[in-house]
Amino acid sequence: MKRYIFNTFMLLFAVMTVMTGCKKWLDVNYDPATPQDPDPASVFPAQLAGLPRGNQYDARYVGRYIQNWGTSLSSRTADIVWDNMGYATGSDANGDIWRQCYFGLGKNLDYIIATGHTKGQWDYIGAAYALKAYMFQITTDHHGEIIYTEAFKENTAIFKFDSQDTVYAGVRSLCDSALKYLARTDFPNPATNRLVRGDYVYNGDNAKWTKFVYGVLAHNYNHLSRKSTLYDPAKVIEYCDKSMTTIADDFLVPFDGTKNDDTNFFGPYRDNLTFVRQGAFVVRLLDGFALAGSRTFANRDPRIRHMLSASQDTTNGNGGYVGVEPGIGDPNAASTVPANMRKRAAAPWGDSIYANPSAAVFTPNSGKYLFKDKAVMPVMTAAEIYFIKAEAAFLSNKPDVALDAYTKGINAHFDFINRTSIPRGGSVIYNGSPITAKERADYLASPNVAKTQAALTLTDIMLQKYIALFGWGFNETWVDLRRYEYNRIFDAKTLQPVYRSFATPQTLNGLNNGQLVQRARPRFNSEYVWNLDELKRIQADASNYHTKPIWFAIPN
Repeated sequence: MKRYIFNTFMLLFAVMTVMTGCKKWLDVNYDPATPQDPDPASVFPAQLAGLPRGNQYDARYVGRYIQNWGTSLSSRTADIVWDNMGYATGSDANGDIWRQCYFGLGKNLDYIIATGHTKGQWDYIGAAYALKAYMFQITTDHHGEIIYTEAFKENTAIFKFDSQDTVYAGVRSLCDSALKYLARTDFPNPATNRLVRGDYVYNGDNAKWTKFVYGVLAHNYNHLSRKSTLYDPAKVIEYCDKSMTTIADDFLVPFDGTKNDDTNFFGPYRDNLTFVRQGAFVVRLLDGFALAGSRTFANRDPRIRHMLSASQDTTNGNGGYVGVEPGIGDPNAASTVPANMRKRAAAPWGDSIYANPSAAVFTPNSGKYLFKDKAVMPVMTAAEIYFIKAEAAFLSNKPDVALDAYTKGINAHFDFINRTSIPRGGSVIYNGSPITAKERADYLASPNVAKTQAALTLTDIMLQKYIALFGWGFNETWVDLRRYEYNRIFDAKTLQPVYRSFATPQTLNGLNNGQLVQRARPRFNSEYVWNLDELKRIQADASNYHTKPIWFAIPN
């Protein structure tokens, strides 16, 4: 019967072809509004939009590992799992970076590269390679072993996982390709092939894309700081010098819509951080306690009023800024006691009373910092690059270079907050008014900041970097915390943990077997459902695979 139906259809097709002509028959399914071979200019914007999606979705979980935030209520067991460095079994939670790497950007970037070759669109090819390098870098840093050499292999359902050193080498190769094509100027038709048509981040500026690529390389090389045979701090410094130097170079993806799908995932309108509260660790960094040693008004970082939210009760010595410790929730959450309501830890967008400030209403400037409805999501910034350079210089005994980069990193983050214009009209980052020149100068002169080569410590560099990455640089901060074993590696100068005042959870998730989290598990539905045999080969089927030491953090 099946064969008869097939043959009848073929006969019908042949008749129709003779009667109407092949082209007309095939044109029945052609939609001129949805071309089958779109120009890279129409594909590229969606790839840029995919970058913050993976980062922000997974930040709901990694943000707890690194203590940017924690759960509001100790009764929310689903959140406490992550606060305690665990994971949700049988779930895709913490797998969206994976999804973006292989499904969101994946073959779309390959399409841009292939089509770019046929049209001589070298700038699109270079930018696509840059995004591909970035996605593989953050995916391997997030998960450890990932699929690289067989990624996008056709006609197979089983994909081999590669070791992280293989992926790191692959990222460098992709960066080399990106730099090669971004440097080409021999466009067959410059009027139609320029990247400016599809690039709403850098507006087709190849020089800025080149700086972004060098930033990826700086991350790649600097992550190997614990590999004595592989770490090359001179290379890190070289790539930092070729990368971002001012906020004009920052890679910012704007949110410029008024609907759910194209407004900021972190904003109050989308309400994805309802039960999230700012962490106590970042409060300690900004209120003077961790860096200056005391919570006084003079020691308070002026960035705190832009980045965090105070409770209504300002009698606690630091202006009322309160955060939650991991796995505990907010001890002042009891709504039955009015006084406690004034001491509650705030949601990232500035809610101190546990109510969505703009429920179901899009308001561009509702919220604060990077948690506004119409904000930007950074992918890489000049401040971040300066702190990478400062660390590499410090570790290679170049205290003058380290101090200079460290100071420039702090200033670059002040500049980041003080931006007066945002690409595509997104909301400015500061709240109220920018940080004044006097406030900045007072902070740089305060005990929070090292002012001499002799005084500068590794802790100074890494804690200022943590501040600059708060609210967006989740993956890079997690890399840093794992490289320094959270709070278990000591600063040789201070004889205290590098991440001073960072407290690991008092109670770890039961599946951890007493170990701290080191990696995210592969995406459940694409790997544990379809690629289980390969996961067994790398022991990812173990319930505590998320605590398996990650390659870049293992010293040699």
